[in-house]
Amino acid sequence: MKPSLVKKGEEKIEDIGRTSSCGVGTYEVIKYDKWRGLADRIFMNGMGVEGLTEKLDDAMRRGEVLKDGSKSFVSRVVMGDAEVVVKGYRHLGWLHSLRNTFQGSRAKRSWQMATRLCLLGVTTPKPLAYIDEFRGFLLWKSYFVYEYVSGPSLQDLLEDSALPQKQKHRRIEQVIEVLSHLSEHGLSHGDLKHTNMISNGDAVVFIDLDALRKGFRIGFLKRYRYEKDKARFLRGINMSGR
Repeated sequence: MKPSLVKKGEEKIEDIGRTSSCGVGTYEVIKYDKWRGLADRIFMNGMGVEGLTEKLDDAMRRGEVLKDGSKSFVSRVVMGDAEVVVKGYRHLGWLHSLRNTFQGSRAKRSWQMATRLCLLGVTTPKPLAYIDEFRGFLLWKSYFVYEYVSGPSLQDLLEDSALPQKQKHRRIEQVIEVLSHLSEHGLSHGDLKHTNMISNGDAVVFIDLDALRKGFRIGFLKRYRYEKDKARFLRGINMSGR
């Protein structure tokens, strides 16, 4: 079947490309056989729609497997000229598929939240695509593709005995500042494992965003969610070093 790549003006994708802090470009809609989604136009031109649909599982298996879990499969892959991470969300049964068909896939939510963080100036890998795979009318599986970012996880950094405590405390302060910033915009992270953050240069990069949620707009409720996120993040921090 011939792929359909159509501008999604009503999604205001071009506005995202003009205002984003992490270089999000213009997106194209994917409509190809049983797959639907959005992909960065330049990335899509380099890959072809088949590379992001029918050939994607094979590319993930050939890549460096980062996680092989019951709910998701994550692989670091070279696609065209880009080094990317692909997170595939597995099929978890009919009821799960039915719910996600109406609520939207986890890959789509990850893409939406990554784009939102970019617009808010929060450091996160550039989102490149999300792809939903359907069987009939049911959403069966989904994939989120984003640029690979090198660096140790925050957990590894905090446990590095050779790293000065001052540098570790600065990283902790950066995360707390981001949580406060997210709270001001009605967002709550919900999954603040230290392995979900990467130290890259002077920045802390937030990954694994499908647990990010819109929170409360009322002042004291926003504060409650912020304090809960902050406590969850600080829980279990073990810093070794000078």
